[in-house]
Amino acid sequence: MAKKKLQARRKQPFKPGFGWVRPVLALVTVLGSALGLTLMLEWMKDPQQWPVGHVQVKGEFRHLQGEQLQAVVAEPAAAGFFVVDVSEIQTRLQALAWVEQVSVRRVWPDELDIQVQEQQPVARWGTDSLVNARAEVFTPEQAVSLAHLPQLQGPDGYQQRVLDMHGRMQALVKPLQLEVSRLELTARRAWRVQLSNGLALEVGRRHPLARVARFVRVYPAILAAGAGEGRLTGVDLRYSNGFAAHWQAAETATKQTG
Repeated sequence: MAKKKLQARRKQPFKPGFGWVRPVLALVTVLGSALGLTLMLEWMKDPQQWPVGHVQVKGEFRHLQGEQLQAVVAEPAAAGFFVVDVSEIQTRLQALAWVEQVSVRRVWPDELDIQVQEQQPVARWGTDSLVNARAEVFTPEQAVSLAHLPQLQGPDGYQQRVLDMHGRMQALVKPLQLEVSRLELTARRAWRVQLSNGLALEVGRRHPLARVARFVRVYPAILAAGAGEGRLTGVDLRYSNGFAAHWQAAETATKQTG
């Protein structure tokens, strides 16, 4: 019986092992795919094959020039559509003084869409800078004439405080048909104000809004009391129970009343 089983086994056909074929095919496929992917990526990096054909710069500009913005974008855009670094373009444009915000995106197949928001100054700051509504100071590359804007000044880091105080004082003097044309916070943290009619106010450090409100209430009485004295040039509000008014006569020296 054992002999028959042995003979039966010897009659089975020989099957060579092909277990190595599948791993080899898989390896060839992977290598081929990797090579193809590498070649495709190199092809996509070629600016001759995938150039940036159009650069659209959009926004409402008063101080920025479209040619200036295009010149800033030209060099990084030359890298090609797939390679161009949109972050670099955004950084370059953001470095321009008159640029407040920038967004850059690719638009298939060969366009860069750039949205630029220009700075909107609300006041002059110091000698040659400007400040926007968020109290951010910027200095244009070239001097601009914005004499209609109020002049603000203060220590570094106090821009927001000075801007807020200007808005509050502006509201206080509005009933007098006047505006705050200049506001200064000194190094000693004292407030000085100049109104649109040239009148200077020494407000001091303590209770600046209360002192300006008191001035607004007594301003008509100050003018009435000084009728015939000349031109009112300044009012010192740093007194607890009064004020000092300075008058400039046409042919005499400055006078004071209180």
